[in-house]
Amino acid sequence: MNMEESTEEESLTVIDMENSVFHTSSEIGHGGQGIVYHVKDDMDIAVKIAIDSNGSPVVDHNVIKEISERLNNIRRLPIPKDINLSQPLSILKSHAGYVMTFMNGMKSFESFLKLKETVKEIPSWLCNEEGKPVENAEIWTNYCISGGLRTRLQALYKVSELLASLHMNGLVYGDISAGNLMYKEKDQNISGGLIDADNINFAGKGKTYFTPGYGAPEIINGQNGATIFSDSYAFAVAAFYILTMMHPYKGEKVIGINNEDDDWAKTVTVQAQKDNGDFKDDGTLPWIFDQEDDSNSYGSYEQVMELFLTPELMALFDNTFRVGHTKPELRTPLNRWPLAFARAADKTIRCSSCGMTYYYSDERDECPYCSGKTGDILKVTTNKANGEKSIFVHELSDEQEIEIPSRCFEPFRIGNGDEPVIDIKKKENTIEIIKLNDSIVPYIVFEDGKEETLIGKRILNKSSVFTVFYKDSMSEKVRIEVIGE
Repeated sequence: MNMEESTEEESLTVIDMENSVFHTSSEIGHGGQGIVYHVKDDMDIAVKIAIDSNGSPVVDHNVIKEISERLNNIRRLPIPKDINLSQPLSILKSHAGYVMTFMNGMKSFESFLKLKETVKEIPSWLCNEEGKPVENAEIWTNYCISGGLRTRLQALYKVSELLASLHMNGLVYGDISAGNLMYKEKDQNISGGLIDADNINFAGKGKTYFTPGYGAPEIINGQNGATIFSDSYAFAVAAFYILTMMHPYKGEKVIGINNEDDDWAKTVTVQAQKDNGDFKDDGTLPWIFDQEDDSNSYGSYEQVMELFLTPELMALFDNTFRVGHTKPELRTPLNRWPLAFARAADKTIRCSSCGMTYYYSDERDECPYCSGKTGDILKVTTNKANGEKSIFVHELSDEQEIEIPSRCFEPFRIGNGDEPVIDIKKKENTIEIIKLNDSIVPYIVFEDGKEETLIGKRILNKSSVFTVFYKDSMSEKVRIEVIGE
């Protein structure tokens, strides 16, 4: 079912303790304890209804009392005020559940996972010489139209910041899954959000819940409750799933076949067909890309690395799924993920022919999907004082404005890496540079050694190559150039 559609038969009427009546519409997200729904005629609020093991609404009065107690506890927690979190508003009396604020226009991460949706038209690059779609063409098409690689990376970047903020305040989210992670696209920017807040607590407090497929081994085995380490595990599973469409532990031992040499879309299809919806990781399985134990391997490591992951991301996943699999304290902490996702997103460009986003490479001048030629690319290279180098790239078309974020100019800070510093706009054979941050005075050093302070805007030839410095940060050398014909 499309997230924005609903039928009268699917609607529920619920009443809260203040006798306010709400009519549900489409489903927003599905977690381990319940389902979150839109409310008809008011997109700024939502309703969560607790479900039993069969997926039916719970009507047990003890459960309603338990939810009420949890909500009262949440109000006393040190939740950061600036975090984009759906806050509980009132408790239901007709069902086990509650009414919450909702971030209008946001989508659940589950929208990334619907790769078997009906596609009206298969693009030509996914058709054979006879014009017929290749096998699993709808998988590739849906990956593209659901946001592609860049949107997934940016959304993961933003929600990992929110979860890291909770951890830095001594809190645990408790039931991370694709169903309760949210994102919203606006122009070039993406914001993140969290719903289903009734599990937030201090580590080890309250009951432990998890969504099938996301529960850490120590929770599955009853050895421990929710901790920052179980959060780290669940988030890594969600992130790997969102990027690759593959579960990190559903390999040969679970599925019974190893498609190591098969096309990515085929491996995704087979894994989905073998999914019974209640997979639990008890800690005995190696992860599918474990380079030291291939007994549960699955899919093409090389293809996944080329299309979906950076070496940095793979190292963080391996740290959780192999090194920290049964040693929770060794898992990648949430505060390590935001910069890794930001760096990965910064390396992506969008193909003007097929619309797919992919990782830029100096050695490649065509799209790895449709073989379309790469057009003009804005490339920003940051040379840091410690010798590290990072890049920010973006496709350029006439009149399109590209904002270069602060993380290209100064050390990355969680929650403050996106502030725009300079805007670049291409027009025919010129580029226009506009200073956006009044609190910073950058200056430009051109290839011939000439210097000038950037005030307002400056129009340069498209072939110009220049370095931008902060006057109070000489250690950051940011080289800006346009690569193309």
